[in-house]
Amino acid sequence: MIFIIYFFALLLLLAGIVILANPDIVINLIQKNTESPGLYAGAILARLGLGIILVMMAGFSRFPLAVTVIGWLAIAAAAVFLFLGKRRFQAMIKTILVKLKPWGRVGGIASLGFGGFLLYAFV
Repeated sequence: MIFIIYFFALLLLLAGIVILANPDIVINLIQKNTESPGLYAGAILARLGLGIILVMMAGFSRFPLAVTVIGWLAIAAAAVFLFLGKRRFQAMIKTILVKLKPWGRVGGIASLGFGGFLLYAFV
């Protein structure tokens, strides 16, 4: 299971680098797939899966309390997305993309920071 955390952390680091280099790549990808059921299901399943793994593996990290809290927040976010429903989730994504597009590189920095934190916490 620790390898899933490493893999996710590396994906976050890669996404952060891509977003810093050109945020439009990721933003356009999300905009193209806003209507797809895969984005909605993926958002829920990724948060739920990562949350469960983080809660289960928190005891093996350098920061067990922080990792546990992040895991429960991820599970809560998955539940919120589930209860929002697909249509409201899609509307939320469209609204967020428009409002936060100028802040794309800040999101890249956040992605790098979170990916780096996960790697450091579990290495």
